[in-house]
Amino acid sequence: MKKITFLFILCLLTGIGSFSQEIAPAKVPGPVRQSFAKQFPNAKTVKYEQNNADYIISFLQLDKQFIVTYNSLGNVLESDKQITPAQLPKEVLSSVTKNFPGYDMAAVVKREAIDKGICYEMDLKKDDAGYTVRFSDKGEILNKEARKVEFRVTTKSTR
Repeated sequence: MKKITFLFILCLLTGIGSFSQEIAPAKVPGPVRQSFAKQFPNAKTVKYEQNNADYIISFLQLDKQFIVTYNSLGNVLESDKQITPAQLPKEVLSSVTKNFPGYDMAAVVKREAIDKGICYEMDLKKDDAGYTVRFSDKGEILNKEARKVEFRVTTKSTR
């Protein structure tokens, strides 16, 4: 499961990485470092990137992958947190079951953005068919991208 999650996060970072570049911790503004240290005191394997005026910090905390974007003042703009399917809201689980019966779920991420609110993104797979799907917190499908996904099963979407 860690390998799958790492690959998902790597893909996510690769997308971000095409517009950002890795930087040394000393190049991160003090307010960003202070805010990060206060919010995530137990962070491990920390990586810093800069995307225009924003700072993207990826790290592990309690064996969960996080990606947090800050502005130069240390305010959180967006955060991605690895979660388990059991942590999804019931509306999202119901939507997965209804719209993707029999699909397996992996790489579940909770995304919070100050301008877009909360959404949930995951990979779904059934036989050779696969999707990366983004749901609103109400279970509405916001984006569905077909792709060939290979991963180990976290859980079945039908219960």
